[in-house]
Amino acid sequence: MKNIRKLVSPNFNDRAGGVQPKILILHYTGTATGQEAEDYYMNRKADPNAGPISPHYMIERDGSVTQFVEEANRSWHAGKSWWDGEQDINSHSMGIELVNPGHDKGYIDFTPEQMESLAELVKDILTRNDIPPHNILGHSDIFPHVTRDRVKPDPGEKLDWEWLAEEGIGMWPRPDQDDYDMAAVLYADPVSLRQAFTEYGYDPNGTDHDVIAAFQRHFQPEAYVQKRQGLADQDTAARLHWLLKAKNAYSP
Repeated sequence: MKNIRKLVSPNFNDRAGGVQPKILILHYTGTATGQEAEDYYMNRKADPNAGPISPHYMIERDGSVTQFVEEANRSWHAGKSWWDGEQDINSHSMGIELVNPGHDKGYIDFTPEQMESLAELVKDILTRNDIPPHNILGHSDIFPHVTRDRVKPDPGEKLDWEWLAEEGIGMWPRPDQDDYDMAAVLYADPVSLRQAFTEYGYDPNGTDHDVIAAFQRHFQPEAYVQKRQGLADQDTAARLHWLLKAKNAYSP
């Protein structure tokens, strides 16, 4: 990708054991401006809600991109988190921040320029890194554990994951009748439904509500529009069943 501005954040180290990234995490900055986020990433200011942090990349509202950490290095963006059995997410992932004030400061739509740049950047990253589509995630997907300070909502339900999937980035469920038939079985058995969420990758230690809400932020955003987040229905189960089939069928 051309025209990437480069800075060097001090907040990085080596990937544990020299592993290669297999996960891509999307975030929002939770700041009014990109400059405010940049000041945190460059340690010009201390983030009052976190220790030293850094993404690999940040995308401004106008679509411009800044790189803070080289892809070969371990940036500090995921915090204590969990996905599909992996706990050192920072060592195994790449992190991209999108400038957006976030839920606590007036959550707004991501701009078309941001989305276009995001698609271009991720496609470029995927040419160098073997990251399967089911491991392209939001911060909310890897952070639903109830014992932490609070769940992470970013990048949130306003991110157009469906459009990204149409661009070949990540997955978007398109359940058919078979998925709905199986969903009726899953939905009738909360234990089996929870096991299916864990099989897809979600933290088994999160509460049912938090795991379902995290799933819906990514794959069923209308649940947030309808104010029923955290409550599964047969559509939730059908989408989950479709995603499990796609994950299990994936081969690079």
